[in-house]
Amino acid sequence: MTAYRFRVLFDEQDDFLRDIEIKPGQTFKDFHDAILKSVEIEGKELASFFICDPRWNKQKEITLIDMGVKEPDPEFDDDDRKPMNIPIPVIIMENVKIKEMIEDPHQRILFEYDFLNPRVFFIELMKIVDVDPKKEYPLCVKKEGTLTPTIAPNYLSFLDDPDEEAMLGELDKMILDGDLEEEIDENYTTEPEW
Repeated sequence: MTAYRFRVLFDEQDDFLRDIEIKPGQTFKDFHDAILKSVEIEGKELASFFICDPRWNKQKEITLIDMGVKEPDPEFDDDDRKPMNIPIPVIIMENVKIKEMIEDPHQRILFEYDFLNPRVFFIELMKIVDVDPKKEYPLCVKKEGTLTPTIAPNYLSFLDDPDEEAMLGELDKMILDGDLEEEIDENYTTEPEW
């Protein structure tokens, strides 16, 4: 029996590397869990694998959960009746075995985790190895570097600035005093001009 050995690299860290072995009959959900365990992420966010061509162009999406997105008609766009791009196929992780998506001896896959604070991992099939019957798969066989946490920008950080806080205080006072009343433009209309 054999297993696939995949190399996992993180796009923002040169010193990060994971080699994960997984059996061909295991699912992408198993692969998802193995990656998150190897990088010590809790796994509470949405994620997707993207099967790629040799140039990292996305061909198929394998997502964690069914988002219930109805695929648009590939022939026409409802708004202007122009032909539109056909969306890439979407499949659920727990329904897809690894072997079903291996189309290249060096298959490339993107793994995107947490769409609001995205982390993108580049995955490539390195080789096919013999399974060790004493080990439980999937497993991380090589681990280098620690994943540096990415921090989402704090859009409310300006509130820590005393000058900004004073300006917001003045604005609040002007609103309460009625100094910011809008002038009504009698020529304004919501009707289109055409």
